[in-house]
Amino acid sequence: MTDATTVTLADIATRIAPSGRLGPDDIANIRRLIYTDGAVSRADAEALYAIERARRHHAADWSALFVEALTDHLLEHVAPVGYLDEANAAWLSAQIKARKQPAMDTDVALLGVLIERAREVPATFSAFALSTVKDAVIYGDGPDATGREHGHGRVTEADVALLQRILWGAGQEGHLAISRAEAEALFAIADATAGRDSTPAFDDLFARAIGNHLLAATGRAVPDRATALRHQAGAQYRADLVGALGRLLYGMSLLREFNAPIRTLKEDVEAHHGEANAAREIASAEAGVVTREEADWLLERINRNGVTTRAELALVRFVAREAIAIDAALEPVIDKVA
Repeated sequence: MTDATTVTLADIATRIAPSGRLGPDDIANIRRLIYTDGAVSRADAEALYAIERARRHHAADWSALFVEALTDHLLEHVAPVGYLDEANAAWLSAQIKARKQPAMDTDVALLGVLIERAREVPATFSAFALSTVKDAVIYGDGPDATGREHGHGRVTEADVALLQRILWGAGQEGHLAISRAEAEALFAIADATAGRDSTPAFDDLFARAIGNHLLAATGRAVPDRATALRHQAGAQYRADLVGALGRLLYGMSLLREFNAPIRTLKEDVEAHHGEANAAREIASAEAGVVTREEADWLLERINRNGVTTRAELALVRFVAREAIAIDAALEPVIDKVA
């Protein structure tokens, strides 16, 4: 018997492999080992996944520790703090893909918490998370992180709550901004659950999310490591402030030279905000138009499996109601639904 003071994470993975069960003492030892120095290292994270692959029975305390530790590692102990960059997203994706079936109570729960807590994640990772949820919705059995059994083949209220966390958490500064990859993943979920007894809440989420992509599409990208580190240290804020003051002082010198009226700092700031708001309004108006490319993309996906789903009908109605202008190619579909 391995002494509790010398047990390692690898020892725990080996010991539980035959039964697939983690007991309270195992979980307490795991917590002690990974948080001894206050940081969850990459070696710790990989060892946690080795234990997870050996585990086959639900343990609520293990699910909570697994999600907590992996989130800490990826967001708190890997610079830049708070950002999930491409490299770390790729590492986690590879860990999940290596499994035959992602576990609802660990892998899927981790994705929701991680995206919700991160300041920014790559849009491709959000799409991967949605695809993982799709697989869990269609094929997943077993308990979720709370211990409730997940019925496969349909979208449940719990699934919608998870999708909302992923979609909302992945946007910049709290704004729902759906990328093309994320929209494709949502269509895959809708197609795979067509005709099933899914919650109507999914229809509404699907319509609003895909409608957002069409009417306010984004090419959101996670900041690169150097940029994120500059923001983390406050350097960008200081540079922007110094630059703004420099431009203001330079402008004041020119105005004095030509004897023109000088704006106060407050007036200069208000003018800057006015210009920014005007630019946003122009961009919003342009985004509110469903273009030919977007109409073609949508037409290729509606009724793709021979069935126009409730979610797709909700989407068409949303677009008809919210769009400023719609390409003529989409009008027959809208007229049919109307």
